[in-house]
Amino acid sequence: MYELQRNEYSKIRHLIKDIPTNPVINGVIDGHNRGRIYVDEHQIPSAAMLWAKNEMFYLIGNPNNKAFNSSVEKLIINKIKTEAISIGDDCFNLELYPYKGWEPMINFIFTNKLCIGERVPFEFDYNEYVRKTVDLNLTVPEHYQIEKIDRKLIKMDGEGIIEQEVLKFWETIDTFLEKGIGTAVINEGKIIGTCLSVFVSGTDFEIGINTYQTEHRGKGLATAMANRFIQICIERGGTPYWKTENFRKDSIAIANKLGFRQLNNYYVFYLPFHQFHA
Repeated sequence: MYELQRNEYSKIRHLIKDIPTNPVINGVIDGHNRGRIYVDEHQIPSAAMLWAKNEMFYLIGNPNNKAFNSSVEKLIINKIKTEAISIGDDCFNLELYPYKGWEPMINFIFTNKLCIGERVPFEFDYNEYVRKTVDLNLTVPEHYQIEKIDRKLIKMDGEGIIEQEVLKFWETIDTFLEKGIGTAVINEGKIIGTCLSVFVSGTDFEIGINTYQTEHRGKGLATAMANRFIQICIERGGTPYWKTENFRKDSIAIANKLGFRQLNNYYVFYLPFHQFHA
């Protein structure tokens, strides 16, 4: 197994040409977003494991390389686990491309038994967005404001919440401001929620949304942030992408409110890093 350098990430593009558009994978390959890529062959890889930090791991390509497969769990235990926990990425989450090829190999690759979960993908439909939001009350309660994230707002954020959130996914603030999109909700001068393009490739923008304190939830703030995000995305000629876990009912509800068409759930594998043992 070999780790590619950032300027070599494009070596795995041929492995993803037949999978649906994925701003997370492409954002890492493009070098915008934080991640690492490990491959079976340095020059012309046939299999890869891509780590999109604070988001997801992906096994991609040929699932039948025994030498590569036998190295995956060792790499996670001996190297990735410590780094992931140190940056707050506390759970190994794994998607498979192609799923039917990799799924039978999971029990051979991992001696630590992975749990199985479901993710809910969405596809943005502009016409549905217009239809559903025309009568949707997107005003926020008094004392709250929705603002576009720019350099001025980041400097105003005395607690550094925006910068901390951006740098979970982006190499630099400057790259985010150049390539990404973000909105924030403000209450009494403090940032209490963000909606960010956590991964970006070209005009494809993967949404990540968070309201940080429970006392501010249930007020329509996340929906309003996401709506402003979508407006900015459309103005830039972009396409928003939304995926979430099947247990995140609020996230699913917001996506459905804002013109995303819910697609079929698919399986993912996961295990907290502290449960990985040699």
